[in-house]
Amino acid sequence: MAEYKEDIEKTGAGAQKIHKIRITLTSRNVKPLEKFCADLINRAKDRDLNVKGPVRLPTKVLKHTTRKSYSLW
Repeated sequence: MAEYKEDIEKTGAGAQKIHKIRITLTSRNVKPLEKFCADLINRAKDRDLNVKGPVRLPTKVLKHTTRKSYSLW
């Protein structure tokens, strides 16, 4: 609690709180997803908001086959 009070004193009582928002969008159709991301980024920049991204997530599935044998002991 002491750290929180010190932060308030440093920033002042009238300072705005910073909200960090993370949005995860998934789709099989890349083109509409890219269009939506671009539109979302443009709207955020129009309001002078800081934007980082988009960050692509991996789409490939790693498959590793193993032999499933039982123990004879």
